[in-house]
Amino acid sequence: MKFYYKLLIFTLLLLLPALACGSDSPSTSTSSSSTSIDTEQETQIEDQEEVEADEETEQISESTDTPANDPEPTSEPTATPLPPTPTPLPIGHSRSNPYPISEIVNAPNWDVQVLEIVKGEEAWQAIQSANQFNEPPKEGMEYILVKLYVKSTYTDDEAHTIGSSDFRVTGDQYIRYSSASVVEPEPQLDAELFTDGESEGWVAFEVTGGETNLILIVDELFNFDEDRLRFIELEEGSHINIPENLVSIQPTDLGVERSSPAPFGETVLTEEWEITITEVIKGDDALVMVQDANQFNEPPEEGLEYIAVKVLIRYIGTDDESDSIDGSFFKSTGDASVIYDLPSVVDPEPALNIDLFPGGETEGWIIVQSAIDETGMKLIFEPIFDFSGDNKRFISIEP
Repeated sequence: MKFYYKLLIFTLLLLLPALACGSDSPSTSTSSSSTSIDTEQETQIEDQEEVEADEETEQISESTDTPANDPEPTSEPTATPLPPTPTPLPIGHSRSNPYPISEIVNAPNWDVQVLEIVKGEEAWQAIQSANQFNEPPKEGMEYILVKLYVKSTYTDDEAHTIGSSDFRVTGDQYIRYSSASVVEPEPQLDAELFTDGESEGWVAFEVTGGETNLILIVDELFNFDEDRLRFIELEEGSHINIPENLVSIQPTDLGVERSSPAPFGETVLTEEWEITITEVIKGDDALVMVQDANQFNEPPEEGLEYIAVKVLIRYIGTDDESDSIDGSFFKSTGDASVIYDLPSVVDPEPALNIDLFPGGETEGWIIVQSAIDETGMKLIFEPIFDFSGDNKRFISIEP
């Protein structure tokens, strides 16, 4: 019996280690499972952290590439191209660069040379001696006499005339003077020549007293080519430039509408002209002025009256060429809404009849007409060949 007890105890003792190992196995399994889960969670966390880190890196990269608060880059400013410098005209083709005095000039169809110049009182004495009916120069003016040599260079077989009407003079008053209405001293320049024919003679001009920078203009009367003009010094060193301030003068709308004419005495600015009315004389006084101007001037038609208007004019064009102006640029109108043509009379002196270069200025009389005692009278200024209408203005002639 004791043996069985001993055998049973011995068996139990043998089984105890096995039972102990059996109890450890489930514990190890649980721990392993727990460790596996923890590892998986850690891996997921690490993956999540890596994703978040990647996203953060991308955000930083994007933030670095395009800063949210930085301004958009601006393009470099483009330099404004300068206008091309105009090519200077050849010598003798402009007032600013005339041929030297005494040089033989090969102008279109003619060779021309200045031989002698006489001015002022000496010129008047020579003109007075040439013809007793020659009148003295107007107030503020003086005569100059220019002796010229000419030679025909025409290539045809015809004879061609040349004389005082083929020449002009200009100076620092920016006026283009035609030859004077006098009989010149002998020999006068008045010839008809075949090719290679030569002549010489005097031409007279009436210019502003004391004017300087005098220049002779060769401008053959029946030559209409654009390149026909030639300029020759009449005084050593003479040259004339366009006044620089003309570029800044801009036209205004003053007087554009008939219903709102420019007030009397105010200056009107058009594309090419600056106009100011300085004096107005009406009725009988105007008639006396007209009759004194020329004995053949007739009174106005019945029901009409003359109006004498003194106008101050300046040419403000910027092209280096002259433009003429006279009374034909004007008409008159009033409250009766009738446009009155210019009367056929000789205007009082100084009459508005002149050829001006840019910057040239003059003041002269024109005669217009209206119905007797018509109110609201105004001048209509409209250059003859201004087909655009840009220079048309209405100016009140009632102070």
